[in-house]
Amino acid sequence: MGARGAGEQAAAVLRRRPPAHPYAIPPIPGGHGLWLIRQGKSPPLGYVRTRRITGGLAFDVYAHCRDEHGRRPWLQTASTLNSAVAWAIQHDEDIRALIAKNFPELEVWPP
Repeated sequence: MGARGAGEQAAAVLRRRPPAHPYAIPPIPGGHGLWLIRQGKSPPLGYVRTRRITGGLAFDVYAHCRDEHGRRPWLQTASTLNSAVAWAIQHDEDIRALIAKNFPELEVWPP
């Protein structure tokens, strides 16, 4: 077991599959870092966005609406995409109530 060179480390990162979940729709094919949370034909619940933290990634859940300042309300931070989406699905009723009290999003992707 020797030390890995920079090329080997980069190749290992590029071979890694991006996180996926059946209810998490990436914005563009092959894209990663932002997902729309939607179950079937129902209106979207929100978004999951990744951010780098020491030792890996954090997955932040935001509601599919805008607050009085024009920002998406942050809801939860999880350690994986699966746990972020699962949390949103489990809190569907509360999130939909929050969405109803705020301003609607202007666009939905994919249509």
